Amino acid sequence: MFTSVAAFAHSASMASKERAGFEATQTIESGGLRIEAFIRRQGSRFIHVEYHVYRNPWTELQEALSGHVELIGEELCGLTLDCDGQSTWVVDLSTNTIVQKPGSQLSEPIPGLSALGELSFLETLPQDFLLRDFGEETNHNRPVRRIGLKPKVGYRSQLLSTVAFPIRKATIDFDTETYFPLDISFTPAAGSPAASVLGPNATIRVSYKDVRILEAQAQSISFSPPSGSRLFEEKPISAADLAEQLPFTLHEELLRRYGFDPADGRAILSKDAENDRSYATIHYSSADEEPQTEATSSSESLSPALTLTVGNYVSRNMARRRSTFSEYGQPMADLALPIRLLNRSELWEKQFPGIDTRYAPVEAFFEKDGAFWFLSGTGMDLDAMESLANDLLQAKNGAQLDHDQLSTP
Repeated sequence: MFTSVAAFAHSASMASKERAGFEATQTIESGGLRIEAFIRRQGSRFIHVEYHVYRNPWTELQEALSGHVELIGEELCGLTLDCDGQSTWVVDLSTNTIVQKPGSQLSEPIPGLSALGELSFLETLPQDFLLRDFGEETNHNRPVRRIGLKPKVGYRSQLLSTVAFPIRKATIDFDTETYFPLDISFTPAAGSPAASVLGPNATIRVSYKDVRILEAQAQSISFSPPSGSRLFEEKPISAADLAEQLPFTLHEELLRRYGFDPADGRAILSKDAENDRSYATIHYSSADEEPQTEATSSSESLSPALTLTVGNYVSRNMARRRSTFSEYGQPMADLALPIRLLNRSELWEKQFPGIDTRYAPVEAFFEKDGAFWFLSGTGMDLDAMESLANDLLQAKNGAQLDHDQLSTP
């Protein structure tokens, strides 16, 4: 019997509320973006993700410009990710290493959208959306009912909370037997993060195949680490408190003399307490109003900023950056010092002809006493970066540098 669109939407909503979980292969596509992953969602919070394809032009651009992307597509495809809503565990089975991150950090491909296995919007489908019936179709040889959606309102205030709908319109193909949404196509709302990245008229398609509906579990779902794995716990921390957490010296006073005050910094620390291994990324800004840079005009000067990644363990990002220095970096004038330098503006011009290189970072890398140091700065020239790296290296060698001894140009 062919039911009304309102009745069908109500049935789809009830089926979503009653569904204990599912597993499927999910695909997300828009223009050059293509993500394919195995998804297992159990209950309202727990999700397991295994990426098979991860092509994301936005992430690739970020990596080309800065080198700071934590995990690029080919690396993600070798990992598994589990999230219970409170923590995310990134598991590298090739090294039996786990990074436990706070909150949900699943490398969602579209800014501002939770797309991986996310179907909770179906639970309030009739209440939130205007519905249009497009009749019956087939999808992967399954009979489907195609329903068009538009938010009844784009924004709703509920005194102590607000709801904003990130789409203009959508079309969903529902399996007529299970009411599972096999295909979802939508246009992001104007001004949304997704529209700013993909374009105001972009179409995003989310599809599922090989769907299996899961039964309810008698016990709550939790993450179980592989036997013998090493665990890094990641957490945000004030840069002022970081030094005491590291098994090596950070030389805060030297950074402060260069105008980078740790008290104003923020940091992400990943620590394997059992094996005394840590790595951290710290962001510093400076109050210097007149930085001297080769790439900045006197009328449009940049305030110096520094990102420092350092650790006695090499993360995926650190290994990738070390390879970049090996391929494109240059040694210091004093060849006896194990410091390599990189002016990323040269890479920008090679990859993106005509790009404004004023914001291109200058970088340095060295290794000493088992710790690996990666410095990336804007609003400073390569000579200033070389001096900072040299002083940090000398301080690591045990030299106590007075202000007059600093090699700042």
